[in-house]
Amino acid sequence: METSRKPDFCEPSGPQQEIPESAFADIRERLLIESVKSAFGIRHHGGVRKPCDEAWEWILSENREMPFSFATCCREWGVDPETMGEWLRYYRKKMLG
Repeated sequence: METSRKPDFCEPSGPQQEIPESAFADIRERLLIESVKSAFGIRHHGGVRKPCDEAWEWILSENREMPFSFATCCREWGVDPETMGEWLRYYRKKMLG
């Protein structure tokens, strides 16, 4: 009889480093791009897969003020989150419709 084991997690080997504020813009840009691609089922290198519901939930989230929310990521790049959300819903409906 085989028993399941939880994986062993170890503590980080070195001191934890804070992410510098200057890196936030790049992180938000990548998060926005990759999450939208994932929500539509587009892989990193252009392949196709099943659309990711978790990414779509992030896009539709009412959470607007967290540092890495969909709305914050949009605003970082000068895009109105409401307009972006409308466009994404339109294209998703068109793709799945």
